[in-house]
This record gives sequence, C-alpha cells and structure tokens, in this order.
Amino acid sequence: MWLIIALILGAPVAEQVDPTKAVITLKPPWVSVFQEENVTLLCEGPHRPGDTATQWFLNGTAIKTLAPRYSINSATFDDSGEYKCQTGLSMLSDPVQLEIHSDWLLLQVTSRVFTEGDPLALRCHAWKNMPVYKMLFYKDGKPFRFSSQDSEFTILQTNLSHNGIYHCSGERRRRYTSAGVSITIKELFPAPVLRTSFSSPHQEGNLVNLSCETKLPSEKPGQQLYFSFYVGNKTLISRTTSSEYQTFIAKKEDRRLYWCEAATGDGNLIKRSPELELPVLGLQSTTPVWFHFLFYLAVGIMFLVDSVLCIVIHKELQRKKMWNLEIYLDSLDSGHGKEVPPTFKNIDN
Repeated sequence: MWLIIALILGAPVAEQVDPTKAVITLKPPWVSVFQEENVTLLCEGPHRPGDTATQWFLNGTAIKTLAPRYSINSATFDDSGEYKCQTGLSMLSDPVQLEIHSDWLLLQVTSRVFTEGDPLALRCHAWKNMPVYKMLFYKDGKPFRFSSQDSEFTILQTNLSHNGIYHCSGERRRRYTSAGVSITIKELFPAPVLRTSFSSPHQEGNLVNLSCETKLPSEKPGQQLYFSFYVGNKTLISRTTSSEYQTFIAKKEDRRLYWCEAATGDGNLIKRSPELELPVLGLQSTTPVWFHFLFYLAVGIMFLVDSVLCIVIHKELQRKKMWNLEIYLDSLDSGHGKEVPPTFKNIDN
C-alpha cells in the first residue's frame, strides 16, 4: 500500500519541482511516526560526475553523513525536527518536518500542506502495528469515513473544502482516539475573471476581445491551464491554451451573458468565472461627422439670413406706410379742406 501511495504522490511532483532544487522523500511516506519505528530519508538532486556526496541538516545543523540516504533506526524524540538536504549541483531542498510521537493511536499523513488537486493519504496507525477495528476518520470533529478493518484512506483530489483538523479513532478492547493533525490546502490558481478590451458600451456587430484572467503560482512551472469561452449555454471555444478570444457582439436586443472556464491539463480541477454582460449599442448612422457639422452650419446660416430678411422687409413696410401717410396729409392741405379719400399703394403688387 505504501508503494501505491508513493507512486500516486510522486508522479505529479516529478513534473512540478524545480530541477535545480533537491527533494526529500520519506520511506515509509509518513511525516509522523511512533517512537522506536524506522524511517529513511532520501535526497534526490543533481550530482557532479563521480561525486554522490550529500549534505544533510536537522534544524539548521549539519548531520555527520554524506550519503544520499539518511536512515533513522528506532526513532526517538531527538530525531524530530526540520530536515533539509543538498547535493553537489542542487539548491537546498524545501524542509520536511518529521515528528516522533508516543501514543496509542496516530493519524499519519504524507504532508501537512497540499495544493488543490493533490491526493491526501490518511493512515490510522496503532502503536507497534497492533490491529485496530471499527475505525472512524474525522474532519473538524465530524466523522466522514468508517472502516471496519482498513486503516488507510486516500482523498484522491483535494480542494479548498478539505482544509481542517483531522483525527481518527479505533477499537481494541476500548476505543482509542488520535491527536489532531492540521491540513492546509493551498489554492492552485484563483477563479478566473472574464474581462473585455473596452469598458464602454460595444457597437452591435463589432469584434470584441475577451480575456479569461487567472494565474498559476511560480512554484508550478510545469503546469498548463486550458481555457474555454461560453455565451449563455453555447460554447464559443473549448480547451485552448490561449486565455484570450475574439468574438462578434450580438444584437442589442439579444441580451446574453458571457463567461469562461480555466482547467488543469488533466481536467480534474475546473474553475468558472462570474458571468459578464456586455453593454451593446444599436447600429448607428455611418454618415461622417464633418457632414453633420456642415449640415447644421448651413441650417444655422439659412435661419440667420431669413431672420435678417424678415427684419429688412418689416422696416421697408413701415417706411412705405409712413410715406403714403405723408402724401395723404399733403393732399389735404392742397385741396382747401376738401376731403380726398386716402389712397395707399399696394406694395404687394
């Protein structure tokens, strides 16, 4: 069983680790063991030709051995601590925290920190390998797994909901309970956010650039994300390595929501973006702006000319009336009091 767990855990690590950094593996793979049990630490990393010397450190202090394999026989509390190693051509490895316990029951794990998608192996282990029955596995005080005899259980694909405190219990004459183990699941990448190239309303029928934004951590250089783009229930494009996509904007009256997905290469981890509604303007006139300017300028000039003409005509009418009135008054004076009906010239003719 240990070999199977080691293969499960080891396969993705080989693709993700920094090739210049040494890596420590444990046999058996558990980071916590009982007193008097045996543990072997292996340091893997590049060496100089003909030189397999390896430096080991416990809590920052060098261990007096140059072998790539460090064995702990009949472990004691003094063997607890933080182990690191380094080969001739490697950087110092990440630390491995080994704990030595004295108890009746111990929940063993292969690590205390995992990344989303990693398997989480749990083992309810009794002192001196004594058989234990009716085992229960707990998370945050609540049982989630029962086994009558099998002491091991693996969560094949972890996610953020698996963060918590784990422990186990089992029966041998009476029920024993292990101490709790804190398990942390780190996010592999955040949920994507769909963005567009422009924040203002888009023109109906025009092309728009969609960008599915998320980011892998720098410590996962071997990972590749695949992106899919959707509008409503329709797939625009599926599983492309590009986080950007171009599409034509729908009609103004066709209100549809756009969204995207980001997934790991194996498809085991998929995250979806919030939906995005793109504001769309209807089709507008293609008449040039300069034409509109000239048109309204001409209308303004015509209005101004008409206004001036109206004023001139009005003044001319007033002048004509005054002239006719003067003629009439003169005729009265010259006619010795004889009334002569006034005559006004029809200026309309």
